[in-house]
Amino acid sequence: TRLVTEGVLPEGLTPAIQVENARDKTHGDFASNIAMMLAKPAGMKPRDLAEKLIAALPADEQVSKVEIAGPGFLNFFQNTAALASRLDAALSDPQLSVRKAGAAQRVVVDL
Repeated sequence: TRLVTEGVLPEGLTPAIQVENARDKTHGDFASNIAMMLAKPAGMKPRDLAEKLIAALPADEQVSKVEIAGPGFLNFFQNTAALASRLDAALSDPQLSVRKAGAAQRVVVDL
């Protein structure tokens, strides 16, 4: 909404935002072509719009950085330390109902 308010994007756009797993992990963990999809309605080059999209993104501890690649792909890099911290917190939460593994047991299946 910030980019609409600033006049960068026209009102009423409802694009189907696509975020995919990056094929090459050196290009991040996730990628989106949203800048290329919105460039024409915005009357901008995809890379220029990608810069404005990145500037408008709210800070998120789960994302370590966002880069522009090629003609305007947005590559998102996951903050693995933040992810590990959230997993540790979830696993130690008794409300999560994940039981700790017990001692190994042997199972025999006769056919």
